[in-house]
Amino acid sequence: MRIGTWNLKLCPTSSSDRGRAMAAWLDTQQADLWLLTEVHAAWHPHGAAFVTSPPRSHDGDESKRWAGIEARLPLTEVEPDDREHAGAEGLALARVDLDGTSVLVACSVLPWRGAGSYWRGLPDGQFHQFRSVLDHHVARISAERRTGEPVVWGGDLNQELLQPHWAGTHDGARTLRAAFEYLGLTPLTAGMAHLNGQSHAIDHLAVSSDVLADRVEVHRPTWPDGRDLSDHAAYTADVVLPRT
Repeated sequence: MRIGTWNLKLCPTSSSDRGRAMAAWLDTQQADLWLLTEVHAAWHPHGAAFVTSPPRSHDGDESKRWAGIEARLPLTEVEPDDREHAGAEGLALARVDLDGTSVLVACSVLPWRGAGSYWRGLPDGQFHQFRSVLDHHVARISAERRTGEPVVWGGDLNQELLQPHWAGTHDGARTLRAAFEYLGLTPLTAGMAHLNGQSHAIDHLAVSSDVLADRVEVHRPTWPDGRDLSDHAAYTADVVLPRT
């Protein structure tokens, strides 16, 4: 299964010029599963199913969402169980069927410095905001995961796993690593580069520790004139699930 994550920046529709350019690039990667962030509810992927997180709390336009899952595999949405928690709007959760094997898929956006201006209900302080939403997402993944079920989790986690911590914090990195360990996941993107090429990735892909990974890559999609299509790099990986 080929998986990927990309922040589309400012929730473009797939009918806009930038949306069409992004959709065309996504198609070139032939991924089975995309964890997309800053998405539009009316995003229409080519021949794929699509589910999103709930509407964002600060938007008058409810079509803008933090997270979405696009799959060219049979896809079933897992509905939020607690929309009142501030973290709920940052999580899309679903299952895909890969040759008869159920895979739990989670796409997250976690708070960044200054997120409180755009995200209602968060506590004060960057780390406390990050920890509050992270804990909610880990609890949701844990509660929904079936015994022995493989997990793919990622998205725009707004936190480097390795120093220097330009976007996130030291405590955020420690806590995110602990969350991956608690869920039995291996982060594939820990040492990958940010779009700027000067720091480590804050967008991540993580998979169950018994899942084999190959060809983890960073991409910087551009317009024909060389301008970046997004302010985030995209990341892809080829993974192989263990036979059951």
